Amino acid sequence: MKNDQFLLQKNGKKQIKKFKIYNKLIVYKLNKSIFDEAVIKDIIGFVNAVEEKYHNIKLPIHFDLGLIEIRDKLTYIMFECVCNYLIETCKRKVIVTVNAKEHINTEGITSSPLLLLGTNQKDRFSKFIQKFKKEIYKSHYRRVIGTEENNDPYLLSRIMSDIDSFLKMFYVTKQHRDAITEVIIELAGNALEHTDADCLIDLDVTEPYEKKETTGTFYGINITIINFSPKLLGYSIAEKIKQKGILNDRHLKLLDAYTMHKENFSSQYGEEDFYNIASFQHKISGRLANESTGGTGLTKLISRLEGYSDAYHCYVITGNRAVFFVRDYLSYNKDGWIGFNKGKDFLTQIPETELLSSSTINIPGTAYNLNFVMKKEE
Repeated sequence: MKNDQFLLQKNGKKQIKKFKIYNKLIVYKLNKSIFDEAVIKDIIGFVNAVEEKYHNIKLPIHFDLGLIEIRDKLTYIMFECVCNYLIETCKRKVIVTVNAKEHINTEGITSSPLLLLGTNQKDRFSKFIQKFKKEIYKSHYRRVIGTEENNDPYLLSRIMSDIDSFLKMFYVTKQHRDAITEVIIELAGNALEHTDADCLIDLDVTEPYEKKETTGTFYGINITIINFSPKLLGYSIAEKIKQKGILNDRHLKLLDAYTMHKENFSSQYGEEDFYNIASFQHKISGRLANESTGGTGLTKLISRLEGYSDAYHCYVITGNRAVFFVRDYLSYNKDGWIGFNKGKDFLTQIPETELLSSSTINIPGTAYNLNFVMKKEE
């Protein structure tokens, strides 16, 4: 995956006095049961240390993870990216032993290419790379869109059709399918348009579940979309509003909003957060032109999906900041601004700080985690 080395570069090196080597394998032993951002950060530090000390000695790495509870889909997808980097870029063999507890938001681990790395298949590493890049099998859809495909005007239309057909197999209703495919294509399209980077799409549909004291059957729709790039989510907009002469009326209002928000920046809400939230505003574009188009209906789509959903967990990480999407704060006001606050007022009120947080892991680019639990219609 193009630019995946940025993920390694942005997250430092672990200080290791002595590596554990067993049977000519460099061993990473996880000694905790929760597999989360902190573990991914530690793994990346370990990999960077290995590559520095053993760059020319291609000893395989064994990730011994044991019995774990995975935080969410994005967490294990990032680990897949690290393993793909080791296998494809560093030309190093990787072994993964893991026993993951199943949850509705992480059930996709059962179809992850990581499981190949725990087998003795002769061609498991080439199969891992193949499965990492593309798969439509049973309840799993995976597609890495390469930058070399950018010139294909029908690419996103075909992917949209593929995802719709995939979801039909699970009797996902048309209104749900439409919202899901629109969200995915919106995010993938943004990544391809604004960055010179590949974009990874991963989607899984869980087995049906029943809940205690709740009638009906439920299933999970779990989506991760990642691209690695030097350009963070709000980068283009931050650059654009510095050039007042090219701004249209709506972008000038954004500039006024920045002046107000800047007075309220703190350790909980800073400039990066402002531009991240600005990137979700209607008709706000980072393109260097005086135009009335641009922006995204993504928040409206996510809000619609959350409205269909019995439970959800949706957020984006860009750099070392995260924004959480919560339905109650995603409404547009009459002028088409989303406040990310109770007052639904972006221009004169700062967002709710509970929707923002720092991220343990630094994502160069953007990484979305979208989990929905939906009731199956009879």
